[in-house]
Amino acid sequence: MTDTNCTKDLRHICTIVVRELLQNRDWALLDEDVLVELVLDSTPPDPTPSELKKQAEHQYTIVLYEACKQKDDHARRERAYRELFHYLFRAAYNRWPDLAEDVTQRALVLVCEQVERCDHPGTFLAFALWKLRHALQLELKARGSNVPRVKIDPDFLEQVPAALPRHLDYQESLQILSEAIHRIPDARQREAVLLKFFGGLSDEDISEYLGVSQGYVRVLRHRGLEHLRSDCKLGDYFPALRDREKGDEAEL
Repeated sequence: MTDTNCTKDLRHICTIVVRELLQNRDWALLDEDVLVELVLDSTPPDPTPSELKKQAEHQYTIVLYEACKQKDDHARRERAYRELFHYLFRAAYNRWPDLAEDVTQRALVLVCEQVERCDHPGTFLAFALWKLRHALQLELKARGSNVPRVKIDPDFLEQVPAALPRHLDYQESLQILSEAIHRIPDARQREAVLLKFFGGLSDEDISEYLGVSQGYVRVLRHRGLEHLRSDCKLGDYFPALRDREKGDEAEL
């Protein structure tokens, strides 16, 4: 098979993947052809359909973030928040069907108020999902119900490619960082690192999630980062973690 035929086959597969994603999510901020081009330009050689879908989600997440953040095109911004509402509502309904409507409304307000806290556009949907969890806690408190302790979703790292080193390929970066973070022995230190650097939460939010003071949140995060800095397997890929003079606020 010639290179031209391979390219045509890849484009055909990518088009099918993108079309199905846009239809299933009712996403319309980006034309199908444009998203296909973005995906093809950013995927490694010989990608699987699963890799194409992840890249399509990542590229669209950036577009969604930019549409929600901008204030010049009101119709586009409204469309973006409507799409985000449907995305969060599905996630909420799968977990808390009786609370889904109210929790999603609260989450949307939090996202709108705090969108500037999302440091990486490609992590915007992950950021919104953490706000959904915060909204759940606020809703339960308002109803006088017990607030469950937050748990980290096992697939959370799948939504943070933009925060990873660019000299590594996507899958390798995820694997290296995921393994290193899960080698942090203390569960609350792991959560403090993830919630800050990938969830985009403030120390106040994290303290509510973990049930500790804001001062202790900083202690947990510092200890978690110290563990990462001393991780020999991670150091070769994330040399900045070995620089102890950059402080806890350095990006992963």
